[in-house]
Amino acid sequence: MYTIKTPATSANVGPGFDCLGLALELNNVFQVELSDTDILENVEERFNNQNNLFLQSYRRGCEKIGVSDHIHAVFQCNIPVSRGLGSSSSLIVGGLIAASVLHDHALTKQEVFQLAAEMEGHPDNVAPCIFGGLTASSTSEQCFETISLPVHLDWKFTVFIPDFEVSTEKARGILPQGYPRHEATSNTAHAIMMLKGLSNGNDALIRHGKQDCIHEPYRRTLLPFFDSLQNLFETDTNGILLISGSGSTCIGISKKYLSNQTKKAIETLDGNISIQELPLCLKGASVL
Repeated sequence: MYTIKTPATSANVGPGFDCLGLALELNNVFQVELSDTDILENVEERFNNQNNLFLQSYRRGCEKIGVSDHIHAVFQCNIPVSRGLGSSSSLIVGGLIAASVLHDHALTKQEVFQLAAEMEGHPDNVAPCIFGGLTASSTSEQCFETISLPVHLDWKFTVFIPDFEVSTEKARGILPQGYPRHEATSNTAHAIMMLKGLSNGNDALIRHGKQDCIHEPYRRTLLPFFDSLQNLFETDTNGILLISGSGSTCIGISKKYLSNQTKKAIETLDGNISIQELPLCLKGASVL
């Protein structure tokens, strides 16, 4: 039996809409082996069916390999669903890796990446899930591309997970169909500044680079606690607070963690917010 770990991911990282993503040390774990029939253990009833993303991606991987074997998988899901932490990417990547390892490691990392991005529809979450760290990804007619980018060791990451979901469809539906040219150019500049600040540890650069015109001004309206949370976090840590993926989770980037006093203040905000301090996951998905 193999054990597969796939990390949570936080997409966009401010102005890097549908492009940037980073992996965090919060993992879904799958124990897998071949079976006479498909068996999914320790899965919520609403997901224990043929539409299960892990099972779908396992079958897609088997199709790519040219086999049709069944799987027995035991789930330990630690990444909350529909919170902007890449739970669907974690399941897709896990299923594809399961297909690979159960058939003599038949798929390369690049093949897993291409298949996962194809299933997800965009690469910003699956890339860091597979390769770890901070990634920048793009889509072309032929394939998906990704590169790994450096992150200074001083940066610390804190996630704020409220007790309600925001569906990706709703978070995308609230966005406009187009943007003025000056907003597009502004986002490009800010994304470059963000990446430079993340790589060299420059506080001023990430504070300036966090400014986004594409998604955060619209998605923050779905998060009634956002303004208060942002003020509390940034005042206490001198860092930045961003919406993680499409929400509802937010992610703080700073050089120090929150004080206990500020944590208590955040816990009183609407949303019953859970606070987790998570290191950057540098290696991405792994197999034991």
